[in-house]
Amino acid sequence: MRIALVAPLVSTIAQPYAGGAQAMLADLARSLARHGHAVTLFARQGSVVPGVHIEQISVPDSVHPASFAQPLQERPTDSGFFAQANLFLELFLQLRQRQGEFDLVHAHAFDWPAYACSALLTEIPVVHTLHLPAISPEINDALRTLQGQEHSLTLVTVSHACAHTYAEHTAIDAVIYNGVDLGAIPFSSSVPATAPLIFAGRIAPEKGVEAAIEIAERAGRQLVIAGGVYDQDYYETRIAPRIERARERITYLGLLGHQALWEVMSQALGLLCPIEWDEPCALVPLEAQATGTPVIAYRRGCMPEMLLHGVTGFLIEPGACDSAVAYVASLAQLSRTHCRAQMEQRFSLEQMLDAYEHLYADLVK
Repeated sequence: MRIALVAPLVSTIAQPYAGGAQAMLADLARSLARHGHAVTLFARQGSVVPGVHIEQISVPDSVHPASFAQPLQERPTDSGFFAQANLFLELFLQLRQRQGEFDLVHAHAFDWPAYACSALLTEIPVVHTLHLPAISPEINDALRTLQGQEHSLTLVTVSHACAHTYAEHTAIDAVIYNGVDLGAIPFSSSVPATAPLIFAGRIAPEKGVEAAIEIAERAGRQLVIAGGVYDQDYYETRIAPRIERARERITYLGLLGHQALWEVMSQALGLLCPIEWDEPCALVPLEAQATGTPVIAYRRGCMPEMLLHGVTGFLIEPGACDSAVAYVASLAQLSRTHCRAQMEQRFSLEQMLDAYEHLYADLVK
């Protein structure tokens, strides 16, 4: 098939990836091309995905990622919003003129203009993967309007928990979990008893890095933090001082490329995921389990779908720091081989690719 992939324009699709949606899109693009499809990725300038043809889009610096620390709020309509809106308008107008070049368009941008402007395409199928839950009123209203007008968009979400958040706004056509490239991720069957805990993810309030620090300190364990600073003020006022006070007990590695991150993960006793919002489909705990590392996570969002309590990690109630601290001592009792096996059975990259290929084939047919 001839597939046009539309990336989020808030960041490049290149290592080290800004987030899980960017990493998933790169994996999907590479895999589709490897399966013989003609893939064109429309992405921000500077994007690099080996083996994939990219049409670079020049995006001004005013276009940057939104904060999701306070969900269910409309995003500000600043100069960056309008710049991005016009870029999406131009892109989908171009795609309308070029509909004969593609069999379908698959968009991954969680931005109001991407949904509204995609309605310009009427001659080929359009798929949207909703990488975030229903946290933006303007997007929820747009999806409700498009469904009311019987526009033939196909909507995919990345977990059943995420799909549930859209129930009152629009119908969801499919749930397809993000997959991990097990062939590239190293596996470690055992780690020393003194191995550190790890937190991996962007440094922002909703990701729970403060809670991870608290859990590690109270458990008397070393903590490795890996992730880019997404909220600079939050990092400088809340995180950096705690790292400084902890000194050698906390190591901050910054934003790592995939291979470096997976190597660090594979040598950790456990991953801490005390996420402060309803994560739609977290790649980090999937990658950690693929390396053999079990996970301690809050029971919210997609986490009950990602973990098997007592087998690949432990699910605790949100905010239950005492429970998390207690479970740290039990991490070494979990089978790292079982963690890897669960990823092979449920969350492989090939399973995700097969699901999207079947969806595409049904739509094109």
